[in-house]
Amino acid sequence: MLTTDRLVLDTNNARKMRDKDSLASLKASILAHGIIQPITIRPPAAADRDLEGDRYRVFAGGRRLSAVSELIFEGKLPADYAMPALIKDVDDNGADEMSLAENILRRSMRPVDEFKAFSRLADEGATADDIALRFGQSLRFVQGRMALGRLHPVLLEMLDLDEIRLEVAMAYTLESDPERQLEIYNNLQGYQKTSSVYIKEAIAGTGTKSNGGVAKFIGETRYILAGGKVTHDLFEDHSFWVSADIIEKLKAERIAEIRDELLGAGWSFAKTTDELDCNYWEMKRLTPEETGLPPEQQARLDEVQAQLEEFDEVDIEELPEEEQERFHALDTEYDELSKAAKGVHSAEQRAASGVIIRTDRSYELDYGMVPPGAKMSSSSSDKPERDPLTISAPVLSDLGKAATVALAEAVEAQPDKALALLAALLELGPTSPWQHHRPGRLKIVAPGDTSGTGYAGMTAKRSFSEAFEAYAAMSPDDLKSALAQLVSGTVDVSQEWLSSNADMRKATLETFGVDPTPHFDVDGFFTAARKPIISAAYKEITGQDLKDGKKGDMVAITVEVAKKIGWLPEYLRTSAYKFGQPDAPAAVEKKSRAKKK
Repeated sequence: MLTTDRLVLDTNNARKMRDKDSLASLKASILAHGIIQPITIRPPAAADRDLEGDRYRVFAGGRRLSAVSELIFEGKLPADYAMPALIKDVDDNGADEMSLAENILRRSMRPVDEFKAFSRLADEGATADDIALRFGQSLRFVQGRMALGRLHPVLLEMLDLDEIRLEVAMAYTLESDPERQLEIYNNLQGYQKTSSVYIKEAIAGTGTKSNGGVAKFIGETRYILAGGKVTHDLFEDHSFWVSADIIEKLKAERIAEIRDELLGAGWSFAKTTDELDCNYWEMKRLTPEETGLPPEQQARLDEVQAQLEEFDEVDIEELPEEEQERFHALDTEYDELSKAAKGVHSAEQRAASGVIIRTDRSYELDYGMVPPGAKMSSSSSDKPERDPLTISAPVLSDLGKAATVALAEAVEAQPDKALALLAALLELGPTSPWQHHRPGRLKIVAPGDTSGTGYAGMTAKRSFSEAFEAYAAMSPDDLKSALAQLVSGTVDVSQEWLSSNADMRKATLETFGVDPTPHFDVDGFFTAARKPIISAAYKEITGQDLKDGKKGDMVAITVEVAKKIGWLPEYLRTSAYKFGQPDAPAAVEKKSRAKKK
């Protein structure tokens, strides 16, 4: 029996990858049942001794060691928790072979055995929540397995004998009555018996998906209150609405409501695609007045989007009720703000156009539609033209990425300032975790906050204990450099992250003395730019007007003079940027040094 501080992972452990989900299941099992199977270790060598005594190398059971280490760190097991271990006196080849054999011979339970085991526990009084907690699985996973365990015995035996696939068995669970399941199987013809598509159609008909456009158009609450029936699919992210007559009735009611709202708002007409007197694709569309959002609302839109990112790769239905409500509230607010950000049609535009309810395409609404031959609203033609010197979004994105790369290099090269940056990010993380507030994507979760979902999809290269021991063994200077390197990987002053906080971007670049010049793609910038931007840059550099001509020729001329002086667009300039003239020796020398670096 050995405590974790006396154990280290052997390099001959065959299992190199760490599956986060399966490790969570293993941790739940250890808390419920303890260590069922001993780990296998090698006797300590001379290099395995420290001040506290011998340390044993684990070559079979690395996941169990990682799970226990994490549970101790989380305070769920005592620090002196001892693990059962078998000592095998083998060399490197023997350890590698035994570790490989253990992993190859390990097999998951057969699906049928798993279903029956869960059902048996349920028969003994365990709830689905109890089973999920004991085995470290999601509630939805357990409910699905229990539904499979309740399949008709004939279908369950066929699955056990591999006569039907697991996917097919899952489809039959849409019907909760085992006798009805078998009846459906017997009534289907030939290959249809083992086709999940035909099975689901036989059970739910051509039911409407609960996450589809029609369902969103009607609304789930309205459907349920009208007496609509729902067939739940435990193996998909949606259920089926199967009351076709109610769906048709509610669609007609919803169309009438929307038509009244739109006509009341001043639109000249509101029709479904089926009601059009012309081909939809022949219609013209008025561009809405580009009012956009005021700065405070744009900041809120970005903040809401960042909060919604917490729910990526998360099964919403598995979250606590308050978190589900928070998600839906954020989702609704995001839709409303996004709609406002696209601009609105003026009263004149609404009077001259209408709205099409796309009955041919998930009941989406298309605004500002004008039938063929109708006169277009004058307001759209009177709208002022876009500023010709405005840089396009893709180009801004490229500039932001260049600034971020340059900043990362500067942060890694300046450990002292990097530590100050890390301290600021750590301090502000829990109180202002969104864009506009900090030039980095380091995620900090306050103590007691269980809403953070972490970085989904990432796999640790080593355990916490291994990482801590490696950093603890470093000299202060080496540790400082290591921290600077880690911090450099989190900085972000891109357009996507700091879209409305140019001051913070510039201040951060100046703090670290960043020179973005080596990372600025001069050719790409001018190739993507419009002619007015090219001409303006040329005049700024040379003091002369650039003759209008073929864009390719204008780009070539401007790129040449821009490279000579290390010219940067306003977006990348800091107070350290010094504008020179073509062929200025200092500028050429600066550019040369930057290229060498």
